[in-house]
Amino acid sequence: MEALFVYGTLRASADHPMGRLLRDHARLVGRGHIRARLYVIDDPDEPGQNFYPGALPSPDPEDRVHGEVYEVVDPEAVFPAFDRYEACSPDHPEPHEFILREVPVTMEDGATLRARSYLYSWDVGDAERVTSGRYEDRAPDVR
Repeated sequence: MEALFVYGTLRASADHPMGRLLRDHARLVGRGHIRARLYVIDDPDEPGQNFYPGALPSPDPEDRVHGEVYEVVDPEAVFPAFDRYEACSPDHPEPHEFILREVPVTMEDGATLRARSYLYSWDVGDAERVTSGRYEDRAPDVR
């Protein structure tokens, strides 16, 4: 199974065009969490105008980022488009802000599965941490 864990703008509740692309080419497996810390990133190209989530892997087992797992039915339609969206395609300069990595996901029923996820790789020193690990809990003034 080609699985993808999403935690921000690609979730169904975010109703983003890229999330709709995912749902057109994938099947929802369920909800779960990964061991990571969630941050709201202020876009360096549009400071104060554009904000988005970034999950950073964490060594602390108490740190969790919640999201959804999808079985990607058509990887060739999904991953190249998402690589461009997440600015980690070969035509984007390195170091990439996001990196597609395989992570263990703990599902709501306690089962664990492996999925890929776009994880943040830049400095989060100025980013706002979302301690709940749920992007929908971010500060109301952050879009």
